[in-house]
Amino acid sequence: MTDKHIIEIIKKDKLVAAPLAGVTTPPFRKIVRKFFDGLIYTEMVSAEGLKRKVKATLDYIKIQPIDRPIFIQVFGSNPDTIYEAIKICEDLASPEGYDLNAGCPVKKVIKANAGSYLLKDLNNLTNIIKNMRKATDKPISVKTRLGWDYNSLVYKEILNMCENEGVDILTIHARTKTEMFSGDIHFDALSELATLKKNVTLIGNGNVVDKTSFDKMIETGVDAIMIGRAYMKAPWIFQAIKHNLDIHNFLTLKQKINILMELLTFEKSFRRNYIDFIRKYSVWFLKGYKGSTELRKKIYKINTEQEIVKTLEEFLEQNS
Repeated sequence: MTDKHIIEIIKKDKLVAAPLAGVTTPPFRKIVRKFFDGLIYTEMVSAEGLKRKVKATLDYIKIQPIDRPIFIQVFGSNPDTIYEAIKICEDLASPEGYDLNAGCPVKKVIKANAGSYLLKDLNNLTNIIKNMRKATDKPISVKTRLGWDYNSLVYKEILNMCENEGVDILTIHARTKTEMFSGDIHFDALSELATLKKNVTLIGNGNVVDKTSFDKMIETGVDAIMIGRAYMKAPWIFQAIKHNLDIHNFLTLKQKINILMELLTFEKSFRRNYIDFIRKYSVWFLKGYKGSTELRKKIYKINTEQEIVKTLEEFLEQNS
């Protein structure tokens, strides 16, 4: 796949699957690939952990053929460490490209002067991007926000930075760091960026949960849209949006439970605490059905695979 080809895929699909911490693991990506063959990202990976070759961190960059096309998302604050991290990824994983997390608002990440903290340190952000560009000839992207708060918006400066430093893709979550994941999306900022951009592929992000919200964001002029939290609860959302169908009813309840059974198998071979994740996915996927509130209470008291399977079978029968 050529560098240009990945950009063509993004512009053709108009959809991208976001990096989601704790979610976009190899097992979950296998499920997503049933409904989406476009660009997906790994969960965010510590550049420092990669540099020190921590086994748990290296596990994050394990890529299977089914994952492709895929970008590895890194986070960190030291430009030299970011450079080394990408070189390590090139040797061990060779993804289609790399993304810098410059938007995560979680305290732990910000305390490390990474993620959204970089919105307050554009000089360091510039140096990080320069080193990303030096480390690889593959496409690089930056995922960020509009600014730290509404009194310190920096999205136009970041666009200029990306244009000048050879960034291929800029993804903007159209909120500030202080707005976190609540409040209205600032569509005017996305429209402004779409007008100003020259060579960068612009991806919009934030609160796209169906075809209606997808269309509203596309109208701003962005090249594509990154689906985030909505797809961790409904990985079939990509097909539902493409065909303008209701997300909840796109699959039957039986199909959703079959997917949970597949995910259980994938998770079981991936990590020891797989039951914890199947509980979470069961609650997410089955929300809105009769008895889903009771299911949530019950399933979090379950500790065995057999009980999980039995509970899901009973839930299906209850809704038949």
